[in-house]
Amino acid sequence: MNKKIILPLFLIITTTLVGCQNTSASDETITITDMVGDTVTLKKNPQKVAVISRAAADMMIGFGLGGVVDGMYQSILENTWTSTIYPEVSDYHVYGYNESPELFLSRGVDLVLAPEKYLADALRESGVNAITVSLYGTPRYDVVLYKIADLIAEIWPATQSKVSNWKDELDHAIEDVTSVLETKVLESKTIHYVRGDKDKGIGYTDTIGCLVETFYENYFGLTYLGSQYENNKPSVEDVMLKNPDIIVVGGAFQNKIIADIYDTEPQKFLDAVVNNKIYNIPIGFVMWEQNSMALPLFLYDQANKLYPEYFDFDLVSLTKTNFEKHFGIELTAEQVTNMLLGKSPTGEILAS
Repeated sequence: MNKKIILPLFLIITTTLVGCQNTSASDETITITDMVGDTVTLKKNPQKVAVISRAAADMMIGFGLGGVVDGMYQSILENTWTSTIYPEVSDYHVYGYNESPELFLSRGVDLVLAPEKYLADALRESGVNAITVSLYGTPRYDVVLYKIADLIAEIWPATQSKVSNWKDELDHAIEDVTSVLETKVLESKTIHYVRGDKDKGIGYTDTIGCLVETFYENYFGLTYLGSQYENNKPSVEDVMLKNPDIIVVGGAFQNKIIADIYDTEPQKFLDAVVNNKIYNIPIGFVMWEQNSMALPLFLYDQANKLYPEYFDFDLVSLTKTNFEKHFGIELTAEQVTNMLLGKSPTGEILAS
């Protein structure tokens, strides 16, 4: 077997510190194009940012902008990993998904990173600067893979070096995986992704334009079933009809959902269940399958699980190095193990 072992040397490109960059307020304005194509003019280096979009959450910290964050969406902060990775989140305001413009104005927020266009539109109409930072791309996510990082570098130019380093890490990870799989004759297999940030069972997934569609199809040579359902909430019967070869589960509820799939009829009779081809996706500051500082780790983790005959990446070393470099935290081996298992820092189930 041709297994590929990667040690974390490529991550140790530079020693970086988490915290304040030279991002002082400026009267200079810039015009940017956000992830849905809206053109927005805002001040360079905004100093009070509300992060409602999960897709931007840990990147703001990892690129050294934790000090300009006023608050984050509540579901981000409910994850116990956030305070372990970046204890300063305890000072953040806890925002709901669709807060009023008056709240942002009263708190002096000068930029909102919104997860959907309708939210950003409504805020701008009320005098609050907002851009859309989406979990989806059109027509597919590969066209916006680096867009969030590039927007951050454009708005806060002092982050450019860190952004470039992260993009290089992701490019390296993609190459590490695809360069091996391109030399293999891969069996045609289907994969069903369960989005476990909510306790909705096997019938909650992501559809066309999501990040996992691009990664599983482009980089792992699998057929992603989420793009074949009518919506992101297929019935159990719909999943049974597709009968996926592989099931992957992310999010805080992943361990409960996996246990339920194994124990519940009729889904326990799916080929993926019978053949023990159900895999979890680790969770850190955010879910690894979302755009984040851990996205290169997501590739390595899934390569090990989907193609163990070809890959044996050292996930413990890679994870420790990644979080120390980007967040300035030295995770213990026990913490890393718990992270890889989708559990809390102390080993409890994150949500049940």
